Amino acid sequence: MVDFNSGDVFTSNKGFILELVVLGRRDELLNTFQIWREQKLSNSSKEESTKFKLRAVLFTLFLELDRAIYRKLKTPDEADNVKYEEYKKKVLDIKDIEDGELIELFFVINNILDGLNLIKIDTKRKYDTTNAETENEEKGL
Repeated sequence: MVDFNSGDVFTSNKGFILELVVLGRRDELLNTFQIWREQKLSNSSKEESTKFKLRAVLFTLFLELDRAIYRKLKTPDEADNVKYEEYKKKVLDIKDIEDGELIELFFVINNILDGLNLIKIDTKRKYDTTNAETENEEKGL
């Protein structure tokens, strides 16, 4: 996590700091998913309490990404933004939620983070080593 007591925080780009916070929360969510899955597979009595923690961590990540989720789920033809409202209702619902819905809610956040290039790891461009001249022409060399 970010050390807010450090003097370096004030000289850092605020976007970079927020990215670190969001990625830290996502990591916590993934770790909680792992623990929950282990407990579910082993039929542990702690599985339900871990599910509550999972929902709480998902809720916190939703609060952190609320505006980004709103912008990404918004469609031009929807005046009242139905997709966002449905997603928000599922995250904020304090009643029982199905296991599959928890995972689907995570996938929506994951897709948004991927769209923001925060979790994208496959960014390297393919390079044709057999035809270097084509690559040079594309770059204007």
